[in-house]
Amino acid sequence: NERLKQYEDFMNGEIIGQNKLIRSMSAGNKQKIGIISALINQPQLVILDEPFNFLDPTSQNVLKRLLQKYNKETGATIIVSSHNLSHTVDISNRIVVMEHGKIVMDLDNDGEEAKARLEEYFNK
Repeated sequence: NERLKQYEDFMNGEIIGQNKLIRSMSAGNKQKIGIISALINQPQLVILDEPFNFLDPTSQNVLKRLLQKYNKETGATIIVSSHNLSHTVDISNRIVVMEHGKIVMDLDNDGEEAKARLEEYFNK
């Protein structure tokens, strides 16, 4: 499938053609399958919950590039729920911090200001 070809770097030869059931794959590969499944039909809204969990550092970096490329090519809104501030700051143009279901901070991530404000907020 042509759409799957664009995700080959992310899959790293570990998923397609392996003749394995999803339930028998590693947690990282299950995570990759879930992310690819969310993107394959090119939705205009993608919501990912902790997408960097279970991924090795190389796959995390590939995922960051993949999400940025997906956004650029499709114009889709991608909402990422994550506790990993580093990855979130790297890929987001806007960051919203929520506590107990309420927005406590809404930051434009242009430049280094958001990163500094987040570090200050979480180091109290």
